[in-house]
Amino acid sequence: MVCRAASAVASPAAVDAALSWAVSKGAKLDRASLSADLLTDKPVLVASADVQQGEVLVTVPDAAWISGENVKKTAVGKLASAAGLEPWLQLALQLVADRFGSNKSELSPFATSLPEDLGTPLLWSDDELRELQGTQVLQTLSGYMAFFRSTFTQLQSGLFAASPAVFPPSVFTLPHFLWAVAAVRSRSHPPLDGDKIALAPIADLVSHRRSGNTKLVVRSAGLFGRGQVAVVEATRPIRKGEALSMDFAPDRLDGPVLLDYGAMDAASPKPGYSLTLTMPDSDRFFDDKIDILESNGLRQSMTYSLTPDEQPGPEMMAFLRLMQIKAMDAFLLESIFRADVWGFMQDPVSEPNEESVCTTLAEGARAALAGYGSSLEEDLALLRSGKVAKGSRQEAALLVRLGEKEALDAVARFFEDRKASQLKRLVYYQERRLRRLGLVDDEGRTTYDSFFKDGIA
Repeated sequence: MVCRAASAVASPAAVDAALSWAVSKGAKLDRASLSADLLTDKPVLVASADVQQGEVLVTVPDAAWISGENVKKTAVGKLASAAGLEPWLQLALQLVADRFGSNKSELSPFATSLPEDLGTPLLWSDDELRELQGTQVLQTLSGYMAFFRSTFTQLQSGLFAASPAVFPPSVFTLPHFLWAVAAVRSRSHPPLDGDKIALAPIADLVSHRRSGNTKLVVRSAGLFGRGQVAVVEATRPIRKGEALSMDFAPDRLDGPVLLDYGAMDAASPKPGYSLTLTMPDSDRFFDDKIDILESNGLRQSMTYSLTPDEQPGPEMMAFLRLMQIKAMDAFLLESIFRADVWGFMQDPVSEPNEESVCTTLAEGARAALAGYGSSLEEDLALLRSGKVAKGSRQEAALLVRLGEKEALDAVARFFEDRKASQLKRLVYYQERRLRRLGLVDDEGRTTYDSFFKDGIA
C-alpha cells in the first residue's frame, strides 16, 4: 500500500511543463487559466473571463491525449497492444514507464505532472482504510485490489518477463503499477472511457462538484472530421476567477466517486447505499421469473441506489415482489399472464407477498448496519463534534459511512413501518381485478351482495 506521506500536490514546474507540452500539441486555454486552490494548493483551472453557457473554456486535441492510439507509438505501447491488453491497462503501463522509468516517451510530461498521492482509496494507508470499515467502498476496494494484484502477477510472468529491457523490474513494481491504475481511473471521464478511454491533459484539472459549471465534450475536428478534440464547455454562466468544476459521476453515489476519483464534494454530498438484488438460481420458478425480467429489459442481478430522503423506486419494488412470488401467488407466472405480469408487480400482489418483501428488506438493512465498526449515532456525534478536519480523508470516510448508514436506516424504517401499519390498508391484485370487473366498489364492498339479500340470485 502506498504511504500517505506521498505528496498530494504536483510540482508547479511539472504542471507548467505539462501545460506547455499540451499547448505545443494544439491545446488551448480559451477562457481559462491555471491557478492554485487556496486551501489545498492543488493546481486548478479558473475562468479567465466571464463565460456564458455553451462557451468553450479549454480545448485539447487528440494529439495531446494519453490514448491507446498515441501509446501504441511507444515501445511500451507497441508490446502492450501486441499482447492484446485492454486499453486502460495499456495507458497504465505507459504512465509507469513515463513516471518512474528512465526511457520516457513523448507523452511523459503528463505522467510527471501528476501528484504521487492521487487521493483514491487505492493508495490509502491501512490506518486510513480502517475509517471505511464495514462500507461498500472497502468491500469493493478489496475486490479491486485482488484483481489488480492478480493482473500484475500475470504481467510479471508474461509480458514483463518476455521483455525485461522495456519493462525493467525496478520500474514496473506493484506500488508503481497501483499508482498508475489509480491515475487512469481518477483522470478518465465520459465520454473518454471504456474502449475509448483517454486522458486529456489540462482538462483533467477540472475539479469535482455536484453542482458543476462545466462538462467534458468530445467533438470531431481536423480534415474531414477525422480528428477529435476534448472541450471543457460551460453548462451555466461562469464569472471571472471562478473555479471550473463538473460532476464526475452524476448518476453515482459518493462512495463510488471517492473510490474511483479520490474526490468528495462535502458541501453537497450525495449519500446512499447501492443495493444489488439477485434472483436466486434456486428459486422454484427461476426460469419463469428470469423470462419476465429479460422481457422487460432487466437482468438477473440489478443494482439500485438507496438514499436517505427517497423511498424505494417502483422498479425495485416490482423486482422484490417478483422475487417473493410463491405458493398461492405463483399462478401469476403462468404463460397466459406473461405479457402483463410485470405490470402486476408495480402494485402490491398479496398481503403475504408484500409482508415477505418488507421482512426481507428490513432484516437485510439491519444486518448490514450491524456490520459497521461504529453506529449511526456515533458517526453523527463525531461529525458534529468539530474534531474532523475539513477536506481530510477522515471526513470523506465519515461522510461515506454516514451516507450508507442513513440510507440503510431509512429503508429499514420504511419497510418496518409498512409491515407494521400499512399491509391491511393496501389494495392487492385480487381486489384490483374484482374492481376492474365491477364486482367490488371503491370501499371494497362486493356489488353483488344485494342480489342475495333481495333473493334475486
